[in-house]
Amino acid sequence: MEGMLQIYSLHFVFHIMNQSDDILKEKAQKIRQEMSALGKKLKAGDESQLLVWVIFDSLACAHRPLRHHPDFGGSGRDLPSSATPLIFTWIDRVKKSGIRGVICLMHEKELAHYSGLNLGSKNLVDCYRKEGFEVRHIPWDDPAHRQDSGGDSFAGELKVVQAKALEAFRALPKPILLHCSAGIDRSAPVAAYIWLHEVNCHNISAIS
Repeated sequence: MEGMLQIYSLHFVFHIMNQSDDILKEKAQKIRQEMSALGKKLKAGDESQLLVWVIFDSLACAHRPLRHHPDFGGSGRDLPSSATPLIFTWIDRVKKSGIRGVICLMHEKELAHYSGLNLGSKNLVDCYRKEGFEVRHIPWDDPAHRQDSGGDSFAGELKVVQAKALEAFRALPKPILLHCSAGIDRSAPVAAYIWLHEVNCHNISAIS
């Protein structure tokens, strides 16, 4: 009898894990689609929206500032000093949306794209702090632009970043903005993980 209970418990655990993985992947894909659609709108000059809400009034995703700007956008483009006012306009709009905390996944190589701006700060992350946001910087080199970003490597890095981001989410004041660069390969699975643990974990238990 005891052996049967142990087998049942193992099956139950595997069922929950598989169900969670499926839900996580579906949520991450949904965020990717929304971020991709938003990027196309921004590139076309439509700046009516900057954020994609993952947990309403708690967690939002965005592209890094001006990533999809019609004139200054691009994945590896250094921004000229003339773009400085647009950065502060972006920050002001984020503030007006209610954002109080920022989880930034940008790597140092991506922060370097902003080094030619007159931000009055060491870098973009420091600028966020000077503008009143509480910030957690979790630098993660974009796997989409690396040769060593195979499945095992990416999965291992993702787990580490997801755990750090969840800890940061729980510590920072809400609402929180999470961003990398394009919001596709890094922000989407990280935001989905936070959503799963903060919102959907209760639904999984109820279904099971």
